[in-house]
Amino acid sequence: MSDYEALKIFSRQPVSMEMVEFLAATTCSVIQVRPVVSQKSTQGEMVVTPVAKEAVPLTRFISRLIEYSNVQTPTLMAALVYLNRLRNALPGNAVGIETTRHRIFLASLILSAKSLNDSSPLNKHWTKYTDGLLSNKDVNSAERELIGILKWNLRVDEKELVAALQPFLTRIKKDIQRKHELESSAKSEYYRMSSFYSSNSLASSRSSSKNSLFSASNYSLKSATSCSSIPEDLGPSRMPLSARSSTTLNQMNKNNFYKTSDTSRQGGLLPSAVV
Repeated sequence: MSDYEALKIFSRQPVSMEMVEFLAATTCSVIQVRPVVSQKSTQGEMVVTPVAKEAVPLTRFISRLIEYSNVQTPTLMAALVYLNRLRNALPGNAVGIETTRHRIFLASLILSAKSLNDSSPLNKHWTKYTDGLLSNKDVNSAERELIGILKWNLRVDEKELVAALQPFLTRIKKDIQRKHELESSAKSEYYRMSSFYSSNSLASSRSSSKNSLFSASNYSLKSATSCSSIPEDLGPSRMPLSARSSTTLNQMNKNNFYKTSDTSRQGGLLPSAVV
């Protein structure tokens, strides 16, 4: 599977908590953050300068923005590319304040939503989505600063998406490959079993046919034998004429003559006076 196909699959997936954590980790890698300190001359010690509102954890902040704005995975994919560009543009020793990362992610999400969607929330709406952490002025300023650092280049190409989302794409390709291997194995097993049963069925059919033909042949032979055989008790056996002598033949003729004469007398064919 190609990276482009994996990107298409990933873009259709819903936003997961794993994606939120990945966005938070990428945002944290953009810039370092440390508290702003000032000297208190009366006590001669360093104290932390409090912010107007305590910053919420970045993961929770991102989750709320996604929930309030109802942004989808493609918008977050583009925002991730902007975060990577910003990290490459900023110097390695850049340090921000406690809410700098929140501003950076919000600005990336605003630019992504405006560049990809026909209709997106206004900055005053994004300000409400921060739950009072940032003012409308802070939101506008963060957007202007980010678009200036990116030099108004909001175009996102496939190479940047693949580089930014490589962990997700690698897993998708492995899952698809494993699925294809399982399907291929199942098909091979199905064809093997089908071939096995077909061979057994064919052999059984041939055996049945042979048995049927053999039984029919035996029955035909028995029938022919029974029909051709003549019982011996149906009549006396006759001796062929060639095996008889002339004396025997003359005697048989005489016997037949006397039998005929006796029959004629008994039937009244001749007058009694003649006899």
